[in-house]
Amino acid sequence: MFSLFKKINRITMEKLEWSFLEEDNRKFISNSYPQSECWLQMNDFPEEPLWTLYYKGETKDIEDTPALWKINYKRSSNNKASN
Repeated sequence: MFSLFKKINRITMEKLEWSFLEEDNRKFISNSYPQSECWLQMNDFPEEPLWTLYYKGETKDIEDTPALWKINYKRSSNNKASN
């Protein structure tokens, strides 16, 4: 079977929006997939690939964020302007 046809590879070609989990700021979920089946993890770049995509027990390392993905990063309270 061609790897292009595997669902985990097709996910990288979908227009998705990812939001971080409050309890784990390195893990992101998409409202297009159940959290228990699909999530995205930010790794220790550059020692590791930037992202690892998890889908139904499979993993795929991703070096560059796919162009169709929007990642909503956590805002740090340190970035707020002080008076």
